Amino acid sequence: MGKPDVVCEVSTCNHWLPGKLCGAANIDILNEQGDMPHSSEKTKCKTFSKRGLGTMISSLDNVNWTGVITEAVLPGKQSVPTITCTVQNCNFWGSGNICNATGIYVTGSGANNAQETDCHTFVQRGNR
Repeated sequence: MGKPDVVCEVSTCNHWLPGKLCGAANIDILNEQGDMPHSSEKTKCKTFSKRGLGTMISSLDNVNWTGVITEAVLPGKQSVPTITCTVQNCNFWGSGNICNATGIYVTGSGANNAQETDCHTFVQRGNR
């Protein structure tokens, strides 16, 4: 199985690219608190980095440079970030913290921190 496509509406993140794309090399989807979530609102994109010069510099170690450059030249052909997911009660979670969804949708328009983002693709195991 290939990497899931990532659609991200969090335009306040340093990794966000026009077209709702993600320029990160890897994104981490976590439980918002220690408990297993029952809804997508209790998940978060830990990779979120509030857009700004200082945070942009500190997030450069997680940029998908090939994907960002390819996207600039061939829109829609970007390399997709890998996804590490620790939300074990998600229907799409796989052993080794992989995401088995064909695509994920990260929400949180206007987010100021990771807690204000969600993996909208989350489906609690057994609820599908």
